[in-house]
Amino acid sequence: MNLFKAELRRVARRRLSLIFGILAAAGVFVVAGVYWFSSSQGPTEEELAEAQAQADAMNGEYTECLTDEDFFESSEWEWVQEDPAFEEMSQEDRCEMYVGSGGEYTAQDFLWTYTFNFADESGLVLVGVVIVAGLIMMMLASSAIGAEWSSGGMANLLLWHPNRMRVWGAKLGASCAVCAGAVLTLLLLAFGLLYLTASVRGEVGTVNAAWWDDTLAMLGRTGLLALGMTVLGASLAMLGRHTAIAGGIIAGYLVIGEMLVRIAGIALRMTFPERLSLYTWVSAWIEGKIELYDWGSDMNAMQPDVMVITATEAGVLLGGIVLAFALLATWAFQRRDVA
Repeated sequence: MNLFKAELRRVARRRLSLIFGILAAAGVFVVAGVYWFSSSQGPTEEELAEAQAQADAMNGEYTECLTDEDFFESSEWEWVQEDPAFEEMSQEDRCEMYVGSGGEYTAQDFLWTYTFNFADESGLVLVGVVIVAGLIMMMLASSAIGAEWSSGGMANLLLWHPNRMRVWGAKLGASCAVCAGAVLTLLLLAFGLLYLTASVRGEVGTVNAAWWDDTLAMLGRTGLLALGMTVLGASLAMLGRHTAIAGGIIAGYLVIGEMLVRIAGIALRMTFPERLSLYTWVSAWIEGKIELYDWGSDMNAMQPDVMVITATEAGVLLGGIVLAFALLATWAFQRRDVA
């Protein structure tokens, strides 16, 4: 059988892949369900009437306050009389301060409904879906490579396919193909569920050519990030020959490494210390660009110094990191034994 097809079937049909796939799909349904049950196209007549009644009551209380000089004499308002400024205020100021709004409350002030707007809110959700898919594929790719080293399957495979570069290329290509399929599937599922939610229980909003251009560009960059995460996970597992090593390196950096680089930037009194954080460059890549601000030591400065990180710059850095680990894994696999 073709080596790439065999690797593709192995990665896609692993029990861990099926479990993570089910969990990811369930997560999309849960997110869509949250929007479905929390969104409303508007208040019902009963809710509107109740809100209007509350507004009328507050406005009536304000009017009563203005006309009744003894309004604050009741025990209900004892806490107001303890305010040192109370005696110096006019009745109108007292009513404005403690009753509020000048008698201009409307029903809208007492309505707590939320309406999901697909055009405004779906982009962030879809990006989150792709990032989660990338993290899952990073773990699955490292697990697939690490499991073969731990079980001795890698040594057995090389007996039948001694060309190591072909083996490594097939494994990397299969992981990336599964990642692309998973990202596309979850994206389509999330898009369909969110659009259905907006159509039935919310607002679709303005989904025009400009929206599609911006959204597709952002999702395309995020999809490439997911592929890069997959390559990184597989490369670390190939270098360490164990899933735990790859997971430990990734978790160690995300939990401890980010904290250390931020502390280092502050300790060295660097301008724009945020540029040391990988999260900053990831954000710049996803959003297209990001601006960092530094006020320096003069907090009274009219304008801060600005550093702009573009998607191109972020892509070069992030791509360089992934390429470096992939080349290092390739070199190590080519030269080391498989015992």
